[in-house]
Amino acid sequence: MSSLINEEDELLEEICRKYNVEPQYLKELFRIEKEYADKNMSKRRGLFDRISDLVMDWVEQEEERRNII
Repeated sequence: MSSLINEEDELLEEICRKYNVEPQYLKELFRIEKEYADKNMSKRRGLFDRISDLVMDWVEQEEERRNII
């Protein structure tokens, strides 16, 4: 099982490097989606709003970080 997790983490890291995305961002998105899936919600009300808010926060953080550098 841990071998599969390691392979998944390595693949995620590779994809993130290729597209210049922080791995923690995608991991957080996966966590949120899984949270809604685990609730077995057919409509998953609020999922897209939550993801949108999170992405906007990241954009703002990246803009602030770039302005500091």
